[in-house]
Amino acid sequence: MNPFERKFTEFAQTLGAKNAQGHAEHVAAKSSDTFRDKPFTEEFATVYKISLWGASAAQVVTFATTAGLGVFALEHVVPLWWGIYIAVPLGILFAFGVEKIKKSTLAIAAKHFLKYKTFGFVGIVAALVMCISIAAALYGAKEMPGVFYPIPARTVDAANAGQLSADIERVQSDIDRIQGNLKSSKNWVAENRTLPKLQKQRADMVAMRDGATKDANGRSDTDHTEALAARNEKVDKMQVYSVSAAIIAELIFLFCTGFILYYLFRAFAEKEQEAKGESDELPKAQTATFSRNGAATVHNLRAAAGNATQNVPAPAHVHADAKRATQNVVHDKTILTDGQRLCVHCEAVYTYGHRRQKFCTEKCRIESWQEKNGKQIRHRINAS
Repeated sequence: MNPFERKFTEFAQTLGAKNAQGHAEHVAAKSSDTFRDKPFTEEFATVYKISLWGASAAQVVTFATTAGLGVFALEHVVPLWWGIYIAVPLGILFAFGVEKIKKSTLAIAAKHFLKYKTFGFVGIVAALVMCISIAAALYGAKEMPGVFYPIPARTVDAANAGQLSADIERVQSDIDRIQGNLKSSKNWVAENRTLPKLQKQRADMVAMRDGATKDANGRSDTDHTEALAARNEKVDKMQVYSVSAAIIAELIFLFCTGFILYYLFRAFAEKEQEAKGESDELPKAQTATFSRNGAATVHNLRAAAGNATQNVPAPAHVHADAKRATQNVVHDKTILTDGQRLCVHCEAVYTYGHRRQKFCTEKCRIESWQEKNGKQIRHRINAS
């Protein structure tokens, strides 16, 4: 019997229990992180990053097609050999301006729509710029395949016709030489046999050259037509792909930009909510409020609060004015400063000396007890 078998068994059980506990803790933490209520900015942070990449990639595609449209248009405006040197930078500048204005107007329109719930003139401008950008990108995508597949040139295989032309020139030189000899002396053989034979040979070769030229031109036209058909087929197929890519890029840009702007708005709203919550926790400054008849002022409130801290009752008219002023303060939703309360009996504002103090003066405390119990207390209050 292995003496370490029991220890191995206990170790395996302990390790299994720890692994099970660790797995349970991991699952609990994962489930808590997955299903707990999170802020919008935390919940969709990954989607926001993907949207940034998607909008940038889509904008590269739309920028290229829009720049291509600018170059094609300017080449027709300046149809010279050096026109391309003007068309390329101006086309790139045109595409950059369109994309920049598109992003700026969309951001402003999103601000007005999400924050102020209005569409307005900025929204109309953003929609128009977006339509112009889409039209420019699609037209540029449609014209771009023509750059990659140029129109084939028409070529003529004139090798045979060229050889015949050289032979014709050689025979013509022999004819000219014989005719020159006949001018100086009479030669019956040359005049009646050799010269007609060379002339007939020349005529036959001219006919053969014309036929070879016609045949070469026919083959050239056929080849050129077939090359044009193949090129047009490739261009049509490429146009479908490029226009579809431009449409998808514009949609991706629009959706990603919309989500980015909404995400930023939610982040702004959450930040504003946090700032508002922090400001609510800070002590509020007291607002000076006057009664409707102008009898009570903040000075009366301070006087009543000072008398309360000294446990000295205020005069009757000060109590009444303070009560009216306090009613106006509460009516106007004025927030008390730190350390101030409303008297339970007369509802005057006072600065309390300890946490359990409920009345502004000793007189209010006694009057409140008497009204509550229906009895009178003979208590002498020293007037200051």
